[in-house]
Amino acid sequence: MGEPAGSSPIQERTDRYQRCNAWKRLHGGVTLATQNELVRKGLLEGDIDVDQANVDKLHKNVISLPGVLYFCIAGSAPISAMLFNVPAIAQQAGAASPLVFLLSGIGLLLLGVSIVYLSRRLTSAGGFYTWVSHSLGKGTAFQAGWLMMGGYALFEAALMGAFGSYTNSSFATYLHFNLPGGWVSWALIGTLLIFLLSYFDVKWSVFAMAPFLVLEISVLVILDLVICLRGGASGHDLLHTFSAAGADLKGAAPGGMLGIGIGMALGVWSWVGFEAGAVYGEEARNPRVAVPVAIFSVVAFLIILYVWTSYSATIGYGWQHAIDQFAAHPNSAYYTLATDYVGGWLQALMIIAISTSALACGLAFHNGMVRYLYAMGRESILPSIFGKTHPRYRSPHIAIVAQSLFTCLLIGFFALVTQKPGTTDYSFGLPSNGYQQVDGLAPYGWLATTGTIAFIIVYIMVNLAAPLFAWRFDRASFGIVRHIVAPLLSSLVLLIPLASFVMPAVPGPIGAFFTALGFAPTAFPTNILPLFVLVWIIWGLLYANYLARRDPERYEKMGRIVRGDVA
Repeated sequence: MGEPAGSSPIQERTDRYQRCNAWKRLHGGVTLATQNELVRKGLLEGDIDVDQANVDKLHKNVISLPGVLYFCIAGSAPISAMLFNVPAIAQQAGAASPLVFLLSGIGLLLLGVSIVYLSRRLTSAGGFYTWVSHSLGKGTAFQAGWLMMGGYALFEAALMGAFGSYTNSSFATYLHFNLPGGWVSWALIGTLLIFLLSYFDVKWSVFAMAPFLVLEISVLVILDLVICLRGGASGHDLLHTFSAAGADLKGAAPGGMLGIGIGMALGVWSWVGFEAGAVYGEEARNPRVAVPVAIFSVVAFLIILYVWTSYSATIGYGWQHAIDQFAAHPNSAYYTLATDYVGGWLQALMIIAISTSALACGLAFHNGMVRYLYAMGRESILPSIFGKTHPRYRSPHIAIVAQSLFTCLLIGFFALVTQKPGTTDYSFGLPSNGYQQVDGLAPYGWLATTGTIAFIIVYIMVNLAAPLFAWRFDRASFGIVRHIVAPLLSSLVLLIPLASFVMPAVPGPIGAFFTALGFAPTAFPTNILPLFVLVWIIWGLLYANYLARRDPERYEKMGRIVRGDVA
């Protein structure tokens, strides 16, 4: 005889499945599904859909693909990267700076493969922090969020120092206006503008600053186009600009292939900030398209722009003069090109664009920092007050206030740093006894270097996270090229700038060995910057260990709140 209707084992399992799903939905969890279905939905076992979680929410679906693109490009500050990094790279690699940017861009494009893969499977305001938590574990995830948060926090203050310096110099030189307090006052004004733009709805950040981003890209493209159409000073040259032949130019230090490799430290630095779009997964429309498309396309676009701009500058002076004319005048090299090839009006626009670029970049880093702080606050990994959002604007307003105050404190601290001109002697306090207040570009260099070290460590974590996630949860899509070759090659490229920043600073024979190889020696205070990253990591390890022991329930929540309404 057959089983009575409604009491078969199949029917019983179906009923249990439905009851279990109903319970999960009621408690903010995920429905039972196959592993592949969970990966497609972006909700793995133990994850909590942000819409079901009892937390304050960000403004959902408020920015589109162009908005995410804006934050990715603004985070890289293209005009600042070109005007100040290319002459420095030319000093190391001669006429081969376009090759330096090409190789650096390929390494970051390969990193983009890992970012694209993870952003299509996990959507969260936690960005890298969330991705790493699903692959490398809670402790590593905390370090990822901790390092990104710290790096972004330092970068905002760094960029306000640069904004203050650029703006103060421009107003004093061209308008003969000297604001009391100099670069410090301008930096505080910039911080206030960023606070206002971020406090309200995130879309206003895009509306207010996007025109200035268009300006800085247009300035570079116009200059590149005119130089290339006119053939530069002595014609086009692909041999010396895209091979080691140009790196052997007299005066290059160290020159050759080593010079190209060392130059890649500044090459990679020129892209830092492109990953800013990763934290807008909960605010973007169709984030599994918007975030990966924005990040990957921005890396590709910047490869073209950076290679083209460095090539144009090199032939603009003539490849033979990449050092004695171009690199010899790092602060004015591009201004000269703009005036000679286009006219004074382009130089004027370039001066404006440098200040607005620093402000837009600072805004991108500010928004990135507060979203990491918000994501870790709403999961109670950090104080839960940081996980609050504004009742009207849905911005993480408490985190915004905290970060803005931190930036002001850093600006105030560096306002009291003084230096004896021409030396590495520093003091703290008001200028006296031959000591002068440092310019805003000094803290920019120190803080940006420290933040870049932190970012590169997390970039390598992401390269490790992508293959592990695919192997554990998404085996069907695992591919050798995408999950082994690309992350490995990208990490090898990223180790070059990491070594350049860290190894020469190591005291004793190790630092001496790398300096002897041709890496730039690191005088005080550059030589102590890696220590700040190390101390930050140790502090994070101690706190994460404390949290795991004291409150394991909170610890287990780490990186588990994700957006589950996209597929």
